[in-house]
Amino acid sequence: MPKIENTTGMAINLIIDELKSDDIRKRIHSVKHLDLIASTIGPDRTKNELIPFIQELLDDDDEVLIELVDSLSRNFVELVGGQAQVLLPTFEALCRVEDASVREKAANQIKKCLTQLPDQKKVEELSIGIIKRLNDSDYYMAKNAVAILIPAIFNQVSQNNQNDLINIILKMSQDQIPQVRKFTSMYFQDLVKHFPLVNETFIQNTLNSFIKDEQDFIRMYIVDALIQSSKTAFFQKQQNLVLTMFKQLAEDQSWRVRFYFCDKLAEIGEAVTKEGYRKNFQNYHLKFLQDAEPEMKSIAALKIERVSGLMDPEDILNKLIPLLKTIQSDTNAFVRNALASSVLALCPIIGKKNTSEQILPIFLTLLKDQDSEVRITLFKKLSLITNVLGVDSLSQSVIPALTELAQDKNWRIRASTIEVLSFFARAIGPEFLSDKVLKLLLDWMGDKVFSVRQTAIQQTAQLISILGLAWADKNLLTKIWAFQSIQNYLHRLTVLFTINQITSQLNNDYIIKTIVPILQATAKDSVANIRSNVCRTSIQLAKEKGGNVVDPMKKILQTLSDDQDAEVKYQAKSALESL
Repeated sequence: MPKIENTTGMAINLIIDELKSDDIRKRIHSVKHLDLIASTIGPDRTKNELIPFIQELLDDDDEVLIELVDSLSRNFVELVGGQAQVLLPTFEALCRVEDASVREKAANQIKKCLTQLPDQKKVEELSIGIIKRLNDSDYYMAKNAVAILIPAIFNQVSQNNQNDLINIILKMSQDQIPQVRKFTSMYFQDLVKHFPLVNETFIQNTLNSFIKDEQDFIRMYIVDALIQSSKTAFFQKQQNLVLTMFKQLAEDQSWRVRFYFCDKLAEIGEAVTKEGYRKNFQNYHLKFLQDAEPEMKSIAALKIERVSGLMDPEDILNKLIPLLKTIQSDTNAFVRNALASSVLALCPIIGKKNTSEQILPIFLTLLKDQDSEVRITLFKKLSLITNVLGVDSLSQSVIPALTELAQDKNWRIRASTIEVLSFFARAIGPEFLSDKVLKLLLDWMGDKVFSVRQTAIQQTAQLISILGLAWADKNLLTKIWAFQSIQNYLHRLTVLFTINQITSQLNNDYIIKTIVPILQATAKDSVANIRSNVCRTSIQLAKEKGGNVVDPMKKILQTLSDDQDAEVKYQAKSALESL
């Protein structure tokens, strides 16, 4: 087993001492490096000394326990010599802590450890023991792990133990504590997979128990169990029951249950086939698009992209699109944003003529939306409509909207708009990046906000990686290099920052021919900060590219080593010494 490198800069004994510190930050730091400690002391001492010591930490603060379960989840089976069972008591104890994420991770690690035990009888003995102890625990939260573990080991244990596990789940599904019933409903889908080992009557009774539960956060997870049951032979035997329960959930009085049902509509459709979806569930989706709750309309709009593939094109034209025209101007921005993210997915399904007549008007309305986020979302899906209608037909409407976003008062909107360019380049190609669009990118490079300038530089690198250096040099880079003659020093800095960002994408010939003259000129800049950045750029190019680039960079640095500014002089000399 390879030894883990100590990158902390601290002695191992100091890291060990920090485990006992009163300072929680030090304990967290030490727990993060448990693998380093274990690697150093070896498997025997890790099993006999470190693991018992770790078990004394299990009543620590949640922050420490979160780091502890993460550390033990990485490669600790190897660090204890492959003896996974050594870790089980620690993970079992972590299944009893208050933090839900720790409990779930610990339970999943128990599952992982059990799969690494070669003796099947030992797996059964250990797993049943863990489940029964957790189930009998005074702390009801431990049943969270029980609900996770039972489906994981169900088909690996004897029939007698299977019957015991079924009885545990039945009792949990009717427990007086709602949180226990919630755990059971969340993971019941994993148990349904084992049908017919898990018998028909048990599944039916448990589903009936959950769907009648007064707590909506318990009822909603039955959607997952019903989806899973639809993928097994249980569906053929109890099809009417499953479909009836699905419909009950779709019509549930709680909007949270309906929301969860709608979120899973595509999965439901895939489970019951297109015909089953159209017959039983399509009308629910159309109804959700008209729901009084904005959250329901949003999730229904968001799901258009997924469920449209289950619909007949005629139904899309005659039933779906008329509803979309009513919500394109919805008062809630989240609804419009959800529509913008999915409506263009209909274009390839309904064809060019119908896209032009039915989707284009919705597209143009959203393109003028008062909320910038809606327009940005629409732009990210633009290729779906341009692939059908072509770029030229949309340019007249798209570019003005892009220009407006580029000038938005909110700098975050400007930065987000820049990121859209790589979507255009990747999905549509260079034909969309006209002089008008590229001018926007150049304007962003001169933005007063650093984050906007930095995002523009990063997008330049993205465009080079997508469209190639030859295209970028001809259409974009030559215009950026012209910034070195602009009076505002921020533009001149942008030139250097761009070179730094795209160094890996430049070949040595291009550097010698184009970049070296730029650096030679900016090395004489009147602003010391510019000359200082020339040092950084020169050393980066020399080290990363090597070869015939090194000598020109050395000459530039030698010139700067006599600079009148002490900081520039120091940087240049230090850079030369490192070459």
